[in-house]
Amino acid sequence: MQKANLVYGAKASLGEGPFWDHESGQLFWVDIEAGVLHRHHTNTAKNSEWEFDEMIGAVIPVGDGKLILATETGLTSFNCQTNELKRLAVLENSDPDLRFNDGKCDANGNLWLGTMHKNLKPGYGNLFKVDKNLKVSLQIKNTSISNGMSWSPDDRKFYYIDSAVYEVWEFDFDNTTSEISNRRTVFKIPKSYGAADGMTIDREGMLWIAHWGGSCVRRWNPATGKVLQKVAVDAPQVTSCTFGGKDLKTLYITTARGGMSEKDLKAFPKSGGLFSYKTEIGGFKVNCFKGIV
Repeated sequence: MQKANLVYGAKASLGEGPFWDHESGQLFWVDIEAGVLHRHHTNTAKNSEWEFDEMIGAVIPVGDGKLILATETGLTSFNCQTNELKRLAVLENSDPDLRFNDGKCDANGNLWLGTMHKNLKPGYGNLFKVDKNLKVSLQIKNTSISNGMSWSPDDRKFYYIDSAVYEVWEFDFDNTTSEISNRRTVFKIPKSYGAADGMTIDREGMLWIAHWGGSCVRRWNPATGKVLQKVAVDAPQVTSCTFGGKDLKTLYITTARGGMSEKDLKAFPKSGGLFSYKTEIGGFKVNCFKGIV
């Protein structure tokens, strides 16, 4: 069986949201519940981290060493070279039961970011879009566990996961206006596979989906709903994945250990670690947020 290798034993409570920064050749990801931003130096195999006093639902690249952190109370600009933090008056949140979960940018530089209830209350979340002028618009309402988010190689389709419904949704995406329309279910996820969590897309338009409770990442064909490949991970709670490396052919995979029993942690001691798997296809450079922050 194809299997991912442990890259860094972070023992993260809820590792999530990885992206490959092609400017620096480093991988960024977060431990949501611990409020930790990780940076993995792939050349040296060393890991550096920053600790914050809030959960961080997502980290999004801006460029030139700048990031956007989706903290519990709203969006924050962070310069990882100077450690400068700057609160943005965008998606400010005062609800203690709400947090952000997963965010990505489209090719036009707009940020798509979801919210969810900390105790998984159904229908409590929404998916928002933040444009370059920091204007917010509601895109999908009453979601439960906002996840995934990928655009087809031609930027004409938008894929989205609400983990609670065990489906992958596809929308038409207008790459001129950055609007979505015509939602449909492209395939359903058998519950025995584990819930669909984070995902990325490869150069052939196939979806690589992390399966929470499934100990793996699966490569799906969205046109047929068929599984083309399965990559085993030594952790049951697999959360997300992204392509990285100079050739963008290394799949980096995040996992979680929060909520696991002592028995399960003994059986899966690598849980919460960062993993990798070398693919043959490869993916795309991550889109940066193009607003001024």
